[in-house]
Amino acid sequence: MNAISTAAALSLAAVLAAPAAHAGVVTANNAGGDAYTNPTSTNQGQAIGTSGWYYNNVRNDTSVGIDASHPRSGNGSVAFNAPNNGKADIEYLPGAIAPTGNYGSTASLGLFSDLVSMSYDWYRDASSQATAHLHPSLRVLLDRDGDLSTVNDRGGLVFERVYNGLPTSVDQWTSDIVNGNSFVWNFGLGLGNEYDLDGNGYAYNSTLADWQSFLSGAVIIGFSSGVGSGWAPFSGAVDNIAWNIGGVGTSTNFELAAADVPEPATLGLLAIGAFGLAARRRRNGAR
Repeated sequence: MNAISTAAALSLAAVLAAPAAHAGVVTANNAGGDAYTNPTSTNQGQAIGTSGWYYNNVRNDTSVGIDASHPRSGNGSVAFNAPNNGKADIEYLPGAIAPTGNYGSTASLGLFSDLVSMSYDWYRDASSQATAHLHPSLRVLLDRDGDLSTVNDRGGLVFERVYNGLPTSVDQWTSDIVNGNSFVWNFGLGLGNEYDLDGNGYAYNSTLADWQSFLSGAVIIGFSSGVGSGWAPFSGAVDNIAWNIGGVGTSTNFELAAADVPEPATLGLLAIGAFGLAARRRRNGAR
């Protein structure tokens, strides 16, 4: 095998051996955009096609849906419009079922200890009347003991800028990455809400890494972003929700219509094909 063929083979082997990265586009259920709402105080949800994403925990006349009101990375994003005490989330839930109209996960995405990071883009509209530091939060959803047959130990960890010494922007998109050094707080997990992990009387100064050490047997049962629960009226949006578990990244862009973008694996094969074509031209030119 000559040097060029060897290099091509090594490039192909590297692509095949690398952890797969999953990037996708999720589109609205309706061509003109979605506005799912629930007038009652009981949480309800709706599937977004067969994507594994759900409008969830919607109550008290809050509206949530992929629309064009605050486009990001394309022609859409997930918009939230909540009145007083409104609530709504968008959630990725593997194997989700909805026995009461609200969705819950029945499967795991992997060990919580393997979570490297999660990230998203968010927007707070100036029309919002909620307290100035509030913005759409980002959450990892967990089953504390890893036993999916029991649900009384489920809950999650929440990222908010205010507990990380960061300001809240208005009328502009902001990107946040949550990693092991980011401060997060809990709800549920069989611990109650806002559990004081280090016992210092303050529930908001434990990092994601601290929680990973404490919840050594936990598994990830989803990811969530949303607004509300005791807030004054709020309007905003999220997009490009992503996470990395064990070195494998997943990212979702929310749009009105899907763009024709090659999958990451396809891009790699195209690159190898281009490399091979250049090599053949080089050999032909040397004759």
